[in-house]
Amino acid sequence: MRALPTTSVSKDAKPHNKGSFRRRRLVLIVLACFMCWAGVTLWNQVGKLNARSEKAALLEEKLKETQQDHEDAQREIARLNDPEYVEQKIRKELHYVKQGETLFYVPKEQK
Repeated sequence: MRALPTTSVSKDAKPHNKGSFRRRRLVLIVLACFMCWAGVTLWNQVGKLNARSEKAALLEEKLKETQQDHEDAQREIARLNDPEYVEQKIRKELHYVKQGETLFYVPKEQK
């Protein structure tokens, strides 16, 4: 049997060449730059997202108001098909009177 040559290998074997240290430092610098860029981009996106959320909330509120106005207009259109309502509206807004009626104006009280 042959005896194998023994070599002492330390468990803390660190490469001592300068090239490996420089490569690691370069990778860390590139990684740090990337992380800074990603952080700034994320910060800007969060700001834009918040602005869009506020704008969307305002538009939703405006949509509800517009829908309410539309419903009111549809109700008014339906009522305008009734001759009694039309007569009442003409008498009130245009101060029309039927033949034989007298219209009296009452002055409003001054404050």
